[in-house]
Amino acid sequence: MNHAKHNIKGSWLIIVALFVCMLSVSCNHNSRGTRTKEGSIKFRITYLKSEKEYPIIGLLPSTLQMRFKDGKVILDLEGWLGIFKSSFIKDEKQNVFTLLKILNKRYLYVSNAGESYYGISINPDIDIAFDDKTKDILGFDCQHALVTLPDSTNFDIYYTSDIKVGNPTVNTPLDKIPGMLLEFNLEMNGIPMRLEAIEFHNEKIPDSAFEIPEGYEKVDRAQMDDIFFGINK
Repeated sequence: MNHAKHNIKGSWLIIVALFVCMLSVSCNHNSRGTRTKEGSIKFRITYLKSEKEYPIIGLLPSTLQMRFKDGKVILDLEGWLGIFKSSFIKDEKQNVFTLLKILNKRYLYVSNAGESYYGISINPDIDIAFDDKTKDILGFDCQHALVTLPDSTNFDIYYTSDIKVGNPTVNTPLDKIPGMLLEFNLEMNGIPMRLEAIEFHNEKIPDSAFEIPEGYEKVDRAQMDDIFFGINK
């Protein structure tokens, strides 16, 4: 009898332990985003034009690295086997700093609050249709929307409200999206591309990551256009 009671008690302990584990996994998944205010996301870049149309595509980066903390964001792209690197820093006041390094040359362009990221044009005529579709991306619960451009082309986007970055889509054409974009299309310097989040790291980001390094020459918009035009050629 004691042996049977012991087995029953042991079985209940196993069931309770399994239930706690299941609850823990569920809670960690559902609440992960609510605690996510700092970390990094890696995006895969797929270019939507051929190298025949845009020969420079073969030299452009295949990934984008985002780091965020306390409402600040830095985006890093590196191409040409490290020959050039461009970074975009958005501070908590929504100012955007564009940094471009080509070999030993370093340039800095400062956008005012409310302006788009350099190279990204904002079209007010895009249509965004929200719906009830959802998708899990890297453990985040994401909502879906369909974006239709003025030329009637459209694309799907997925975004999450589980990553707490203040106004994550401000300074972009998708500023009406109420969350962090994890799958979306973008046109930068005239080249359309799709970005998809492929890695997330819940990690500490040093404040120094959002500081402007020394040695950058400040240029105006016309000068930065000339520099990028030279790269495209």
